[in-house]
Amino acid sequence: MQDINTLCRVNSSLLYSGLIEQFGHPNNFKNTIHTNISEQNIPYITFAPFSNSDVVKQAFSTRLGGVSTGMFESMNLTFNPVGQYEADSYNNVYKNFERMASVLNIPVERMVYTKQTHTTNIKIVDDSHAGMGITRERDYDNIDGLVTNTRNLCLVSSYADCIPVTLVDEKQHVIAAMHAGWKGTVGNIAANGFNTMKNAFDCVNENIKAFIGPGICMDCYEVSADVADMFKAAYTKQEVKLLLKNGKTEGKYQLNLLAANYINLINCGIKASDIYVSDVCTCCNSNILFSHRASKGKRGIMCNFIYLR
Repeated sequence: MQDINTLCRVNSSLLYSGLIEQFGHPNNFKNTIHTNISEQNIPYITFAPFSNSDVVKQAFSTRLGGVSTGMFESMNLTFNPVGQYEADSYNNVYKNFERMASVLNIPVERMVYTKQTHTTNIKIVDDSHAGMGITRERDYDNIDGLVTNTRNLCLVSSYADCIPVTLVDEKQHVIAAMHAGWKGTVGNIAANGFNTMKNAFDCVNENIKAFIGPGICMDCYEVSADVADMFKAAYTKQEVKLLLKNGKTEGKYQLNLLAANYINLINCGIKASDIYVSDVCTCCNSNILFSHRASKGKRGIMCNFIYLR
């Protein structure tokens, strides 16, 4: 098995230089991913602001420590087909969820899973949704973000290069977990999640801590001019300078999705000192993390898990 402690780190001072210069807090961009191995020998990742929290328990899976085989080796966490490929064995995926449940010390019956379709839709969930997407059918569709104030209800969202955006209000005891691909990012799912916390649970920006990533880094993420144009329309000229640069292929662009979600949260009024960004790229670490780009679509899915204690 690969060693989770060999994860390579991005050059934060280079990839996020514009953000650091404008907003400060360079330590929020480096050593923000903590690697762990459970007593059951399952590797997982925790995010810096939540690693030692008394309010939340959080874990992000890797591709290590599961029972799946082939292209899904080994901690695959999707029951669905991936692109043109057939789905993984249901039993294998369920066993993988049970393994992650042991890491989190919470039963799979207390998990609730997004139904991601690259939307900006957010759903508030509670005890009535426990188990949906894993142990029983969902009563919702097209949901890329979940919000709750219910304790011991684990929010589960899935990734393989797209950007996890995690928000925690430790004062009001409210959490949000969102999936932001380029569509969700340019559509500002991060703001939708924040506004749901604010409107439904009286959360305020001063009390929210945020983590962005892990996901694909700017150097690995090349997009078409059409996609770049959407970001140019959604962000100011100054912001676009931080998000886009000429691509490695003529006529294409390198896009910094992590920086875009950072700007989205800054524009919500969340303090720069409370926003942390991953220093690990999924594509650069495709031997340890699932990456759609690196595998050309032949891969499994990782999940972010978070719940209120």
